[in-house]
Amino acid sequence: MKNIKLLSIVFLIITQHAYAQQKTADRNEITDVINEYSKYVIEKDSIAFYSLFNDGPVTWCAALKERSQAREFEKNGIKAAKRNYFSGSYQAFMRSLSRYKSTEDKFDNIRIVEDGTVASVSMDYSFWADNKMANWGGKYLTLIKRDGKWKITSVIYSLELTDYFNQPPLKERQKRANIN
Repeated sequence: MKNIKLLSIVFLIITQHAYAQQKTADRNEITDVINEYSKYVIEKDSIAFYSLFNDGPVTWCAALKERSQAREFEKNGIKAAKRNYFSGSYQAFMRSLSRYKSTEDKFDNIRIVEDGTVASVSMDYSFWADNKMANWGGKYLTLIKRDGKWKITSVIYSLELTDYFNQPPLKERQKRANIN
């Protein structure tokens, strides 16, 4: 009886350890995807960038924050206020980078939730073009683990325009994230 209890305890410890190691490996792999995303935007490497995404439909959608939309309305009139959102594709995003000499998508305040098969990542981002921040906001990715590799299935983000509003410091953004 003692041997069975001891074996059960050892089995539980080994199983928990293996699960924790896999969870850490998955989080590291997801973090690698995020880092590669940023790297390929800087390098404007479309082939490598495209490899981060799932085959088939991938959602790509953004919404302009209300206060930036109000400023756009003041500046540009009714045309600017018609829609506060747009959808596109990761391919169109990558093609749009060609109009700039340099680009960078910076991420911080990253939070990953995953179960080994699906994941959601929320983060703060700032998009830089020609060494100047153009917009910032929240970015949300969903991923699936397909054939042993994490692939992005959606990118949804908010846009605050730096022409009107600066990105708050990281500490302030972290406080807001903890409140919600």
